[in-house]
Amino acid sequence: MYKRLVFFVLTICTLGSLSGCKKFLDVSPSTTSINPTSVKDFQEMLNSDSLSKCHFFMLDVMSDDLLLSDGQVGASTNYYLRGYLWQSLIWNPSDVDEMYNSTYSRILQMNIILDRINAAPADNYNTPENKSNVISEALINRAWYYLQLVNAYGAAYDATTSATDPGVPLVITPNNYTLLPRASVAQVYAQVIADLKTAVKNPFLKSKGSDIIHPGKASGYALLARAYLYQGDYTSASNYADSVLATQSTLQNYSASSYASPSQLPDLITNPEILLGRITTDLAFYSFYTATIMPSSDLTAILTRSDLRYSKKFMSASRYTPASYLVATGNSMVFDNSVGVPEVMLIKAECLARSGAVDAAGALLTTLRANRLPTYVDDSRTYTADNILGYVLDERRRELFYHGGLRLFDLKRLNKDAAFKKDLTRLDYFGNTILATLPAGSGRYLVPFSPTVIAANPNIIQNPR
Repeated sequence: MYKRLVFFVLTICTLGSLSGCKKFLDVSPSTTSINPTSVKDFQEMLNSDSLSKCHFFMLDVMSDDLLLSDGQVGASTNYYLRGYLWQSLIWNPSDVDEMYNSTYSRILQMNIILDRINAAPADNYNTPENKSNVISEALINRAWYYLQLVNAYGAAYDATTSATDPGVPLVITPNNYTLLPRASVAQVYAQVIADLKTAVKNPFLKSKGSDIIHPGKASGYALLARAYLYQGDYTSASNYADSVLATQSTLQNYSASSYASPSQLPDLITNPEILLGRITTDLAFYSFYTATIMPSSDLTAILTRSDLRYSKKFMSASRYTPASYLVATGNSMVFDNSVGVPEVMLIKAECLARSGAVDAAGALLTTLRANRLPTYVDDSRTYTADNILGYVLDERRRELFYHGGLRLFDLKRLNKDAAFKKDLTRLDYFGNTILATLPAGSGRYLVPFSPTVIAANPNIIQNPR
């Protein structure tokens, strides 16, 4: 077991050091220049598929959507297990928080582009269209990273407290070498929304990018809808969802024989739902445990085994084997964290449900479910003003589990609503023993900063546990 633990740590360190850029499809490889200055240099930086490879599995581990076996819980402790049990201590003194480090590394790359683009030398690549699109892509990428970070390490947005609730350090230039304190949640959201609004104003930016790793206008609108939903501004969220669905509304039919859950970034290429491709790899969890994760009992209950979102992603339980996550490469698990049409439809449906537009919200659910359930399943429902919001939120859970923290973010925001707040309980595999509890609104919903992060920046105030 000790050897396996050492392997776990070494693998994390190795993966963390592999920040090289690769060619994606038919775009040019990322620049090897250590001092990018030209528009072509910046285009090549944006061509890196590493920008779409992220490390947000910890956020899904902390949600109520997965289950670890008794053997996994009883194995040598690591930060995944401590996060799963919502323990006061998650990080050991030498643990590297790759989620934090890798995300800020990508933000730095976007900041370099945005800081230098206006001084790019005149050449054949420095056209108004190329320059504007580089700026928009960098802004949308940066906004996505910050929206992830502020919801991972900060409290859910609350109009009454977010001006003082600590978020994350807000670094928007590459030349700021001061050790910045945590900006407020409100400040981070304001930056995210400002970046996205600037990006989508670009008249040259097309609705979809040249491929799934390049953001287009639709992904910018989708992230604005997500940000406003999290803020509780349902009118703005609805309007931006409309802006997406006006041009991008195609769904992937899970009944199609060709559909398979993605196990690598290129698998997303032919999926018409994808607005901005993102994947997360589990960073040695599978290598350490030699097993994948299992769906929690309540996720299984709400999905049901007849839902293709279950059968496409899990090996169904049998008399001898438990259900287990299928999308693995042989030594790791892969999760689709993309920005896509289904989430936008569900944002629109939630806004409609909250405004009392029952039929319109129900129609969106019907459309989505028609592409997620076998044709032989009877999905007849009666939507009412009293039940429509619950149906929409349940559908969000079915569609967005293991999606880079979106379930955890929903739990945090819904805990502010007495009708939907939820205390979480971890049980053993057979459901007989309580392993841990997490009350609604607890500070343990927030990811704590690792000692290595605080050692590098003592101005960061730790999240209380």
